[in-house]
Amino acid sequence: MTRKLTIICIAVAALLTLPIAVAAQQNRDSVRRILPDTLVVNRLRARLDTMSIQYESNGMDVTFEDISDNPLYFRLFMPLVLYRSAVSEAISPDGMDRADEDSLLPVKPLDLGYDNTLAKMIDEALVRIYLEHPELVRMTEAELMDVPTVIPISEEMVSGIQLRDNRTGYEPADVSPERVRSRLRYWKTFGNFQGKYTQSYYSDNWYKGGESNHSILGQINLEADYAKNHTTFDNKLELKLGYYNTSQINGRNSFRTNEDLIRFTSKYGLRAFENWYYSAQFQGYTQFAPVWDTKDPTKLKSRFMAPAYGNLSIGMDYKPKFKKKGITLSVMVSPLSYNCKYSAVDSIATSFGIEAGKQIKHSFGSRFDGNLKWTFLEDFTWTNKTQFYTTYESTEINFENTIDYRLSKYLSLQFFCHWRFDDSVKRKKDKDGNLMGYSQFKEFLTLNFNYAW
Repeated sequence: MTRKLTIICIAVAALLTLPIAVAAQQNRDSVRRILPDTLVVNRLRARLDTMSIQYESNGMDVTFEDISDNPLYFRLFMPLVLYRSAVSEAISPDGMDRADEDSLLPVKPLDLGYDNTLAKMIDEALVRIYLEHPELVRMTEAELMDVPTVIPISEEMVSGIQLRDNRTGYEPADVSPERVRSRLRYWKTFGNFQGKYTQSYYSDNWYKGGESNHSILGQINLEADYAKNHTTFDNKLELKLGYYNTSQINGRNSFRTNEDLIRFTSKYGLRAFENWYYSAQFQGYTQFAPVWDTKDPTKLKSRFMAPAYGNLSIGMDYKPKFKKKGITLSVMVSPLSYNCKYSAVDSIATSFGIEAGKQIKHSFGSRFDGNLKWTFLEDFTWTNKTQFYTTYESTEINFENTIDYRLSKYLSLQFFCHWRFDDSVKRKKDKDGNLMGYSQFKEFLTLNFNYAW
């Protein structure tokens, strides 16, 4: 018999055994059962449909006479309670046989001689209701066991169903149990700080020679993501700044940057179908500190807002869902993309492909963005960021890879490499005066201190 047949059986049998839930506590008298009318049955079936539990049908016809009483079904149709057994079933590893000792209720599958398969199926249905409709939860299982009398079922909870007690002169309490109000959270925020410090010392007579130096690198990532119904809004701010200190030939110390980045990315998405979203993305980035030429310390190479890059893209974003946890992927294809470069310093504008005498350069083209985060072997995390932009006359590619190996809660070993290609700028010369290609590369291997919130 398929799962749909089982769910139909659960719904019908629950209507016949609903009062048994009232007798769940110890030392409580039995309660007389009243068979609901057809209208109530239809209402409960409609409520079951809203739980989004879908199963395949085998075409079999089931009636009330086909179902026998089973006291395990009451949990699906009583006012919703957060049961310990359902939560334990959700967090238990797959394949583990879990006894029903987590339940506080006197009615347990093992005590009644039922197989755990039925109890697990009911627990799965409850967990799905908890996730999709948390506002329906009335109380926890521990609070249910502390109720000293019969729980009155109001018309708002289950319309059309009433309970009557056999005890003479007994009237159910008029006070309904206090509702547990759950506020849905549509925003998710994340923050992470990473810091690294390195020191090395060489004596003046060290046989191989060398320069004493200090280096420090700090990185902060802030994320704020919004998701409601078919709408998503993702925001990320990345801040990186690193320095190293070396002594020059004349003995004067100098500080130079080894990493410098301010990058903000914001993406709005509206679901189109399945895992595809209509998306619009904005990205802008620049740097914190000025960089001077190594041969001529008076010659500026770059600084804050010189250059600054901005991009606005419209297209489709693909966000698949993986059964295996720890994998997130986003692939955005933008047939229409606007890109601009800006330099606040006229004298270095031409180094970034901007025409002489101008501070800004506009271009239109197409763009591809890929973002992958994969946690494997528990302690390893691979993060990939791929960007491809072309005006069909020039091309800019950025390919960033980060591999983190978590040593402890606060320490990790990180390898970062960044390959870049940009043929819209002038080719630079090496120290021998030869022209270099458009391909650029840098990498870091660091021991990091991590703190996340």
